[in-house]
Amino acid sequence: MAAGSTRERIVEAAIALFNERGTRAVSTNHIAEALGMSPGNLYYHFRNKEEIILAAYQKALAEYDAAWERAGAAVPSPEAVFDLMESTFEVEWRYRFFQREAGALVQADPALAEQYRSVQRQRLALLRALVDSWIASGVLVEMEEQQRDDLVTATYVLGESWVGWLEPIGAGDDEAQYRRGARLVREIVRPHLVSAAEQ
Repeated sequence: MAAGSTRERIVEAAIALFNERGTRAVSTNHIAEALGMSPGNLYYHFRNKEEIILAAYQKALAEYDAAWERAGAAVPSPEAVFDLMESTFEVEWRYRFFQREAGALVQADPALAEQYRSVQRQRLALLRALVDSWIASGVLVEMEEQQRDDLVTATYVLGESWVGWLEPIGAGDDEAQYRRGARLVREIVRPHLVSAAEQ
């Protein structure tokens, strides 16, 4: 089997196990066992669990990037705004282990921490650029700089922290509750739509 496909199988198996049990409860031996491979074969592709977590995070980023690119290329409309929110929450559900454990994972791995912080800054800047473009195109109402920043921060932080709120109340694996986060983000954005202001 080609190295690339084996690496992919390892990452996919790890994502499933991390989502089910959490990263602390899953070892490289558990991942190898789930795949029916020897630990030595797994170590040929990844030196440790941290490398697997980083690979899973990078896979999630590629899916996020695709959603953001679609949003940037779409004709500005309320549907495009809400499609981005739905797409983002779909990715977060697929990689919910990371959303649940981001703080601990970032503290434990300096390489992951550096990439994570850089990505957060980039995502906030991208969302701000999208909000500016939606205002310029007449999808969102005109607003002051501080209000734009507050809208961007409120929607972004809710999206990033929703799983962290669900987990301690025992709803971290409840897909319906997870998707409720996207609806809450919609409710933050909805009053700022031009169509809502005109009603």
